[in-house]
Amino acid sequence: MFDNIENTEIVSSLCQACKKESRIVNRKTNSFIIRTKGSVVYDFSGKKIRVNPGDMMFLPKGITYCYKTVSEDKSYYTSINFLGNIENPVPKCYSLKNFYAFERITGNFTDMWNFGSPSDKYKCYALFYDLLSYLSSLENTGYKEKHRFSVIDPAVYYLTEHLYDPSLKTDKLHRLCGISDTYFRKIFISRFGESPQSYITQKRISHARTLLDSGDFDSVKDIAFSSGYSDALYFSKVFKKHFGITPTDAIKQI
Repeated sequence: MFDNIENTEIVSSLCQACKKESRIVNRKTNSFIIRTKGSVVYDFSGKKIRVNPGDMMFLPKGITYCYKTVSEDKSYYTSINFLGNIENPVPKCYSLKNFYAFERITGNFTDMWNFGSPSDKYKCYALFYDLLSYLSSLENTGYKEKHRFSVIDPAVYYLTEHLYDPSLKTDKLHRLCGISDTYFRKIFISRFGESPQSYITQKRISHARTLLDSGDFDSVKDIAFSSGYSDALYFSKVFKKHFGITPTDAIKQI
């Protein structure tokens, strides 16, 4: 669908919590709905698609559908609504866990589009076209590789839901998939380019940096715990290794 889109134009972007359930009739734009928290089930006249955190739902212009939140907590999303001529558009869910700019799109895109400078608009279009390129590459990936990667989906979903839980352990993830730990790690590294522990660390530290830069936290302990670390001292060491500065010094610079 995304190999050759004509007359592309970004219309709007939102970052907010969604309703518990709703029905949309004749959608006005094409939309990328990127789930950042909570899971949602879309219903397209009986065909149901579940979208978990880290996934993105493509909704074509003109479609009618229902959705319902299926997680206990509120569900949050970032949307990019756009116009463009897409060949044979159909609603489809994509995983963005391997997309290099996932954190930037879910954390900065909406603010840049709605409140940024003219140069920020260009940055948004650059991210948007990078996303289209990523989706095109996913669609052209061979079936065999997709099937092999899907074996670890249960563990990936579990990781997404419990990423910031300090008690999260990686040595039991393979059991969720019904495969050996060695095979699980091999598939995980092939899919994400890093080990499960490295993946978790990268996500947590990126999240911690976002919390710190927001200015809403002035306690390293609170930032650490909110990012999945029960030991603030260890968190500080990991943070400094990644950013070259301690979280305490980073807070002072805000």
